[in-house]
Amino acid sequence: MPAQIIFKCSFFLSRNALHFFLPHSSRLHQDHRNILYFCRTSPLSLHLTTQGLQKGFAIHVRLVDYTQGYMVAGSRDTFVHDVFPNGFLWGTSTGSFSVEGGWAEDGKGESIWDRFGHQNHVHMNQTANVACDSYHKTDYDVYLLRGLQSKLYKFSISWARIFPTGIRDSFSLQGVNYYNKLINSLLDSNIEPMVTLFHWDLPQALQDLGGWQNESIIDIFANYADFCFATFGDRVKLWITFHEPWVISYAGYGTGQHPPGIADPGVVAHSIIKAHAKAWHVYDDKYRSQQRGKVGIVLNSDWAEPKTPTSSEDVKAAERYMQFMLGWFAHPIFVNGDYPDILKSQIQQKNQQCVSAAILLPSFSEEEKSLVKGTADFFGLSHYTSRLIMVPWGLRRLLKFISQEYTGTGIPIYIAGNGVPTNDGGDVINDTKRMEYFRLYINEALKAIKLDAVDVQTYIARSLIDGFEGPMGYSQLFGLHHVNFEDGNRQRTPKESAYFFSNVIEKNGFPSEVVGRSFPSMTCDSPPPPRLLSLPASEVPSKAKVTGDIACDSYNKLAADLYMLKALRVKSYRFSLSWPRIFPSGRNDSINKQGVDYYKRLINGLTAKNITPMVTLHHWDLPQALQDIGGWENDVLIELFDSFADFCFQTFGDKVKFWITFNEPIITHTLLKAHARVYHTYDRKYRASQKGVISLSLNTEWVEPKSPDDPRDVEAADRYLQFALGWFAHPIFKNGDYPEVMKWRVGNRSELQNLPSFRLPVFTVEEREYIRGTADVFCINTYSTKIVTHKTTRLKPFSYEYDQELSEEVDASWPTSAVSGMRAVAWGLRRLLNWIKEEYGNPPIYITENGVGTQSKSDVDDTSRIFYYKTYIDEALKGIGVICSNGSMMMKDFHCHGLQAGSFSQRGMSFRKLSLTLSILWPEQHKAATELV
Repeated sequence: MPAQIIFKCSFFLSRNALHFFLPHSSRLHQDHRNILYFCRTSPLSLHLTTQGLQKGFAIHVRLVDYTQGYMVAGSRDTFVHDVFPNGFLWGTSTGSFSVEGGWAEDGKGESIWDRFGHQNHVHMNQTANVACDSYHKTDYDVYLLRGLQSKLYKFSISWARIFPTGIRDSFSLQGVNYYNKLINSLLDSNIEPMVTLFHWDLPQALQDLGGWQNESIIDIFANYADFCFATFGDRVKLWITFHEPWVISYAGYGTGQHPPGIADPGVVAHSIIKAHAKAWHVYDDKYRSQQRGKVGIVLNSDWAEPKTPTSSEDVKAAERYMQFMLGWFAHPIFVNGDYPDILKSQIQQKNQQCVSAAILLPSFSEEEKSLVKGTADFFGLSHYTSRLIMVPWGLRRLLKFISQEYTGTGIPIYIAGNGVPTNDGGDVINDTKRMEYFRLYINEALKAIKLDAVDVQTYIARSLIDGFEGPMGYSQLFGLHHVNFEDGNRQRTPKESAYFFSNVIEKNGFPSEVVGRSFPSMTCDSPPPPRLLSLPASEVPSKAKVTGDIACDSYNKLAADLYMLKALRVKSYRFSLSWPRIFPSGRNDSINKQGVDYYKRLINGLTAKNITPMVTLHHWDLPQALQDIGGWENDVLIELFDSFADFCFQTFGDKVKFWITFNEPIITHTLLKAHARVYHTYDRKYRASQKGVISLSLNTEWVEPKSPDDPRDVEAADRYLQFALGWFAHPIFKNGDYPEVMKWRVGNRSELQNLPSFRLPVFTVEEREYIRGTADVFCINTYSTKIVTHKTTRLKPFSYEYDQELSEEVDASWPTSAVSGMRAVAWGLRRLLNWIKEEYGNPPIYITENGVGTQSKSDVDDTSRIFYYKTYIDEALKGIGVICSNGSMMMKDFHCHGLQAGSFSQRGMSFRKLSLTLSILWPEQHKAATELV
């Protein structure tokens, strides 16, 4: 083994070389080409592998730092807590044939992957015929991207979808429309599209003409690229010509693992490089000045680490590996327009050892070298491993190698693909091992930026959703979201890694002040994490079916709920605090820290996503300990509720600016006094510093008189509204007392019932004054419309319902819902808003609940609910025009008189449901006004 000697010398670093000078007393072998390995141990010390020593002279050694990290004990595995630069782009990716499906729809031509699957060359004879059905689910996928908080989406155009035969004469408008819709949807969600022109799926018609072995394809590809630049370039500013051309050349035309299964990689790579260069020049010559975009290429590479860093043979082997995999394409494009010398000499040597040439490596003419050199505005890199399976530090070394070898300080590096698959089977949702992968690999990218000054500007995780993974079909799952390929709807479900990645994006890395979640250290051969029990519905413990013990499990699914809210693009989220979760006994001497922490995490998560928390203090769930002493019939609860509210204002009020005391109060007298007490506490102690608003949410349906010409029916309709809404609204928004019609009805019937006193409680003068005006805004929950008619009702049993003296019905022609008696009658909302305006003096109105139920096992394509939301929101918009007649409420303030849609229940908008696509289906002017999604 060669000796190792430490020399002290002076040196300087240029772009991709280290120039150092040894003292004259040193002995050095004249053939300095043998000196291939070195590392820095101090600013002026180098280890040199030599064969002999002679008098010193200037030596130039190409900078290939294979051992960075070994010299500082433990530095390689140190986790860095820091954030990425401002403007860093986070994203995720897909490939067209992996996810789109619709393989023959709307005139799409056959691709080589369609043919490959149909010839049963894929795992279990699977095909990409449907894949994830993204061709029909653009809105779903963009919704998932919003949930991730992705700033960038890398997707590819299916060449055969827009040019079915591969040439412009076969142009398909439907295919172009699909990509226009996707691009527009992304931009509407503030997501930058990064478009790949070729991600392996060559039109079969072009393959039949020779594919990438036929040089005519270079001009055909340039023409295809020209069309895409012209058609989409006004909105797309990041273009990738080819995704992983090494895979195309090696697996498609070398080993035959990929279609078309031909062994001629050298010619194919040569054509791809020239096609890339020609497309780049098309953009540079025709579109760059106007569109101001960037065009690059994504090259895939592992990192090769010499097994024995002190072995020159191993070091040479690692160098050859890198040049054959990465340099094959990077050296012509980023260095000198030609293949690396190592690659050329190695192939020449191998060919000389054979009777006939075993490998054909075409040559570039001088003109072609000039054409190819410098044809990339960024270096796109996809990286997954370091030939040692999961080796995160390999990414950092690879990035540094690329920076020193190819890009320097002038060309940014985009990490355009990084991830690890899980196997189909077992627990595909709790992918903790992949979370560890992302955590460590992303951190190595951070080290490359912060410690090595490498200009990395994007990180793109592979991939958005599980998809068709070439020869492996659906057996390898790369997605951040699981796709159920057994479900015709192709249901998407976020995995734990999606929540993790979203959190990294939100924090722009790993800030030191955030401790975050603890991740176990994992290696490739470690056993899989424990799997959570997954039971079919019929085997779930019955207790979960009939109680709220588990419900939606939001206490343990905070990340999932925040993810959905971000995906929905809501501006506010109304939720309630569980009084017994914070005060288990209902009193302030039993504070539950874990409960408080849960709500702090929820509130902080919302505000971090620019979602306003609207917090309800009491939504029906009274602590049982307080019910045991009489509940709301006991006036002591006024004091106890005020104590609970005071604690909440003090604990959460720095972030919460919208408070609701009660949701749909039922027992009136005590609750009204409790509400007023809490309002005054906030007004006295917190309003000046916290600057929030406080109200309560009331509920009613709109009612129409059955016979509008019959005064008795008209009066009956008014009575209904006064009993349902005025019971609470009249004391607060008018005079501190119940409506006159209600007092007269109940009083009159109390006399007829021979009662010694009035059944409706009476407020004192002081109480009226205390209650009046205790709401900053008018909050209303409403769902449907009813028809009422006057009816003489019986006197017993005593009932406020009978006191109204009316009967209710619905029109059989009105659309039904899963809730009995709840019909979708949108025009009733507008009439109710007008009634509130006239009755209570035009207060600011917040629609705090509106929605419609579906059957518990209904299909996720809830089109009837889309109709409900569209029509109700449209009526709210019409109502704004009426309510704003005095100019006090402009349409731009609609969110300030906002609409809260549904919930996370059967009335809710799960991420899988079509009602989430409402923003796409809606007329643009309505969408802008409502800000619902």
